[in-house]
Amino acid sequence: MSDEPSETPVLDWSAVTSVGNEAEATFIVGFLESRGIPARIVDKSFTQNPVPNDEDLAAIEVAVPAGRLEEAAAALQKRETDFADSTEGEATLMTDEGPAEIDPTGDGSN
Repeated sequence: MSDEPSETPVLDWSAVTSVGNEAEATFIVGFLESRGIPARIVDKSFTQNPVPNDEDLAAIEVAVPAGRLEEAAAALQKRETDFADSTEGEATLMTDEGPAEIDPTGDGSN
């Protein structure tokens, strides 16, 4: 075994989106990771009373490796587009893979 320190690649991370709370950021991180895109939450929020009117002090960002930024942005855009294109009120369920049919009989036999 060598006494030399092992070199691990250092990734540059870039924000792919900003959200209003950590729960939403957690969902987005899970969505991206389910597509093989590493992601992490960067909490830039700042606690002060009264709350400042500066978005930079209240932002929670989801960051991905800089080299995967376009891929992550495209995945999130497709997710948003699929949701916007779904017909409200129909028997569909929006999943990370897109719309899914809901079994109207409720017996699970699609």
